[in-house]
Amino acid sequence: MSLHSIRAYLLVLVSALLLAACGGNSTSSTPAPPVGGLTVVAGDSQVTVSWKETPGVEYWIFAAPNNPNLSLSNWLATSGSSYRLKVTSPFVVNGLTNGTPYSFFMTGRTNSGPGGDATPTVAATPRLAGSEWAPSSTLNTGTPTGLTYGSYTDTASNTVQYTYLAVGNGGKMFRATDLNTWTAITPVVSANLNAAEYGFAKFIAVGADGSIIYSTDTKTWTQSAKITPQNLNALTANGSMAIAVGDNGAIVTSKDAITWTIASSVPTSAHLYGIAYTNAGTWVAVGAGGTILTSGDGLTWTAQNSGSAADLKAVGSITSFTNNVTSYQFIVVGANGTILSSPDAITWAAQSANTKANFNALSSANQFLAVGSGGTVVTSLDGITWKTQASQTTANLTHLLRAENMYIAVNNSGGIIYSK
Repeated sequence: MSLHSIRAYLLVLVSALLLAACGGNSTSSTPAPPVGGLTVVAGDSQVTVSWKETPGVEYWIFAAPNNPNLSLSNWLATSGSSYRLKVTSPFVVNGLTNGTPYSFFMTGRTNSGPGGDATPTVAATPRLAGSEWAPSSTLNTGTPTGLTYGSYTDTASNTVQYTYLAVGNGGKMFRATDLNTWTAITPVVSANLNAAEYGFAKFIAVGADGSIIYSTDTKTWTQSAKITPQNLNALTANGSMAIAVGDNGAIVTSKDAITWTIASSVPTSAHLYGIAYTNAGTWVAVGAGGTILTSGDGLTWTAQNSGSAADLKAVGSITSFTNNVTSYQFIVVGANGTILSSPDAITWAAQSANTKANFNALSSANQFLAVGSGGTVVTSLDGITWKTQASQTTANLTHLLRAENMYIAVNNSGGIIYSK
């Protein structure tokens, strides 16, 4: 059965259930719509739906794109229609297309009885995050601070828990299920931790003097055997390999986040500050004095001519598809407003965001977003034309995380700002 046929079957089934509910048991009643109706707030590829709940009522959300007159009578016939069952407020509707208007309404029922009247239809248009920022909590992690986000199965409740991890000076670590409430974790090492990543179903952190630690749940940590005395500054993983880069050209790799190996073929002794794995199947590392290295396997590296002498701090790429042709845009950012672009990670060209700020971090999800000194935030859809965004801070933004369809940036005092 095709995906289209499966979707059509499910929509018909839900409609049948709604109609059948009209003949619910004799003790059921038809609940009134939530008082005040629905409130929807647009986010990046999502909207958050809120309402005033009534105890004992089971709520269903109905949605569809490009139909401002969406109702229960025409919902099924609307292309792209969808539903969410047994939801609680607030509820995040994910998987939406940015720039497309969506309409929403809700019904409720009690005791598996008939569905009540629908709320008035409300609309929202998801849009890219990064243009509006707000402050969150401050972490006592010192400078610098690494961030990551991952999940684990809690053995006591047998439920999946999603967790943020922050690391910093003196081995400090904090965990949180939201950005406002952080819990200190007992340090495993006293070394400064410079970066964190989630891979191989593990939380991983790297730092000074070659320190590497890992945990499956952010609570119990193990230190990997040290294989280098060099400071490790950045870390990433692609599902089959994790790579950390550091001072004096240090590159270490692992296939399980437990046992690490030194990459022996590295043609530089420059300090390395950033590492990324791209959809082109290429690893790219960047560092001091305009250093750019590329590798197909993470073990053997080739130096590329960046055309820049600036210290390069972060790298990323976005894949695009036009007329069945796949293309890539690689972006590197660094000191004094440096932005470099490349279609292949080999030939690089300078771009400008009209700033001399030192860029420290880069995200390349559905757009490029770079952060840096003085609270600088710039965004670009193509890596060529950049727009400055108001971050509401003048602090030096040192690290950046993309998680839960939002951006989270940390300054050099552990302060957090976010955009969603």
